[in-house]
Amino acid sequence: MKINLLNNILVGVFTFFISISCSMIKNVEEGKVVKVLNEKKLLDSIKEYELDIQWLKARGNALITINNEPPQQIDINIRSKTDSLIWLNISKFKKDSSKMVIEYPEKLFFKGSISSLEDDLNLSIQYALIEDLLMGRSYLKHLEDKFILQVKNNEYHLLSHRKRKTKRITNNKSKKSVDYIYQSWIDPFTYKCKRISLIFPSSNSEINVTYKNWEKVNNQYFPMDIELIISNLELKYNLLINYKNIKFDLPQKFPFKSIDNSYQAIKFNE
Repeated sequence: MKINLLNNILVGVFTFFISISCSMIKNVEEGKVVKVLNEKKLLDSIKEYELDIQWLKARGNALITINNEPPQQIDINIRSKTDSLIWLNISKFKKDSSKMVIEYPEKLFFKGSISSLEDDLNLSIQYALIEDLLMGRSYLKHLEDKFILQVKNNEYHLLSHRKRKTKRITNNKSKKSVDYIYQSWIDPFTYKCKRISLIFPSSNSEINVTYKNWEKVNNQYFPMDIELIISNLELKYNLLINYKNIKFDLPQKFPFKSIDNSYQAIKFNE
């Protein structure tokens, strides 16, 4: 009788310790331990700690690869005003150019709306998505779905659909259509987004982004390295961005320079 009672106590203590360990996330290298949050508290924390600025000015370099073509090293300059405008200058040589100008090796440009860019790339790209991806945000504030919350490898994993459901949707075996399939991986200590995966079933397109090397700029953390992969059935764009200089909330002008006959329009699908 005493042995059974002792066994029950030991089982209860063992279960108690398991439940405690499962509700905590550990960072062994830094010796940190935090309590696992529920979905609402996690989403609130992500939004609270996300980058909150009105103006961005950024400069750096990038490595761009299109399909199996050799990668190209380019310089990038970004100016943006939140929810308003993004000015992007891309060049292989340090020369003045205009909105979204690429110079490797020809002078190329794109100037148009987000909808026309979507048509050219055969991708689903919203302005808010481009803005968030350039600034290390999670894109969660633009989504209204309830998410599946998991904890794997000591980080939060948010999903709009489970793995089996995702497979049915992407294989066109789901009865109900969906606009997107979303996943993100969140640091449990900083609540910063580490990775995002977005699938758009209607266009068979996918966007994957990874944020790395977070640095503190004006009391806010910003990813100095971003890897962006955009793909559909025909094309795959891989962009590795390395920011060198970041400035927040400095009102600025957008240098829209006229595009002369030396520039050619970018043809994305050729």
